[in-house]
Amino acid sequence: MSDPELIPVTSLDPTPGLVRENPMIWTGEEQPRGVFLDAGETDDALALLGMPSMLRPATPRLPVGFEPGPLLRGRLEQLRRAVASAAAGGDGHTLEMVDLDADSRQSLLEMLGEGEVSGSVTLDGVRYTITESVLPGVWHLTGSDGSQYLEVASIPSVITRAAASLRKAPLPLPPGGPGVMNAPALLAEINQHAAAWHPGIEHNRVLNFTLLPTSEADQQMLIDVLGRAELVLDSGGFGNCRVMATTVRHVWAVQYVNGMGKTIMDTIEIGRIPDAALAARQDLEDSAERLAEILETYLA
Repeated sequence: MSDPELIPVTSLDPTPGLVRENPMIWTGEEQPRGVFLDAGETDDALALLGMPSMLRPATPRLPVGFEPGPLLRGRLEQLRRAVASAAAGGDGHTLEMVDLDADSRQSLLEMLGEGEVSGSVTLDGVRYTITESVLPGVWHLTGSDGSQYLEVASIPSVITRAAASLRKAPLPLPPGGPGVMNAPALLAEINQHAAAWHPGIEHNRVLNFTLLPTSEADQQMLIDVLGRAELVLDSGGFGNCRVMATTVRHVWAVQYVNGMGKTIMDTIEIGRIPDAALAARQDLEDSAERLAEILETYLA
């Protein structure tokens, strides 16, 4: 896209000489990848469940003899008030980190730890790396422009702004071709619901491609029309959920992966940012309580 305010679009043009066995999977990058994925061949419930990877929680390692200075103590108090406000239904808050010294920044990140949601987004020429802390709703963002800050919100505002910058539906749809069966009907449905979506609609509309018969030509048409933008969020836990923005506003590719790394459900959600990536009101309430415990531990 030429408009500098729009989120850039990932190029989907095939690499010369590269033959893809499955056109729904982009090669050359870490799995899971692509706008949609093949859901697999097994129907066995235990095989679909898989086994989660068992990771030992990281132990905070503050610098030896470190004593939080007045600026860090003040920032932590600001964070406490911001989380309490968000838990009570208030607006989000941003807390800068670039003005802290290196030890204070590292200590703050060690106190907060890393949670289950992470990702990246590019907006206005800046690429942001996003990591949720162990406190849902408290996010650490680092920008390629040198910015670094914490944000307390259900989702970072840069994600909301990037999603709002995508192109609007309805989209012009190409004619069908050899092997195309269901893609035109699917795209017509996506067009209709994406164009009509508004914040008053309570639930996203979900199209489950695991249950829909699609040919390779169908899959390629969906890729060509919807595309993929540079906005990806991974939500961990038991297995993994990957949320990817297509190039169409309100249209999201959401893939569910089990603990063995196998995709068990491949969907399109039409509506707001999918719930899998959001911190709910109750999450923020729990975070307010946990933050009080953290501060009591480290600042006593």
